[in-house]
Amino acid sequence: MNDTNRSHPQPGPPGPSQRVSTAIRTVPNAVTLVRLLLMPVCAYLLATGRYGWGIALTAVVGSTDWVDGWLARRTGQVSRLGQLLDPLADRLLIASVAIALVVREVVPWQAAVLLVARDLVLLCGWPLLKRRGIEPPEVIFLGKAATLVLLFALPVLTLGATGVAVADAARVIGLLLLWAGVAMYYLAGAVYVRMVLEQLGHRAGDGS
Repeated sequence: MNDTNRSHPQPGPPGPSQRVSTAIRTVPNAVTLVRLLLMPVCAYLLATGRYGWGIALTAVVGSTDWVDGWLARRTGQVSRLGQLLDPLADRLLIASVAIALVVREVVPWQAAVLLVARDLVLLCGWPLLKRRGIEPPEVIFLGKAATLVLLFALPVLTLGATGVAVADAARVIGLLLLWAGVAMYYLAGAVYVRMVLEQLGHRAGDGS
């Protein structure tokens, strides 16, 4: 999320909030690190059936995805590390919560496999591209939208596993959102692959 507003830079020299630094010790990166550290706690609470605390903590952790990006732009602390860690944290949160809910038979295992498989393919591909001088593409709107839908779907599905009056409706709505999010996730992945192929094509055309 740290690079969301960089797709349409303003004319003239870039302002402080538009520069991408190599800094590591920044407040936004610290927020992202806290998110990474709390993910196992979210997964544990949900996997052990502590749905109330699990949903609440997952919602708080998921909301920090917006917080670190806002802080980065507000304080001019947009960093390359943040641009890499932020989407990674999103993917790990979705994967860990989805797997925890598979254990409770709340999320269909097929959906969890699809989510984890896509991210494994992308994550394994980045080091190979790095060797060829290709940087991971910037996060696109469709990818962020898919993440938002999935982060909303998983707590709704969890609500469907409780005994509340709206549990049945939550289960149906959660499944619809889940599969919509999976489809958007793969569409975003296809766009990332196309972006990388275009970069490779440009490099081949330049003779590099």
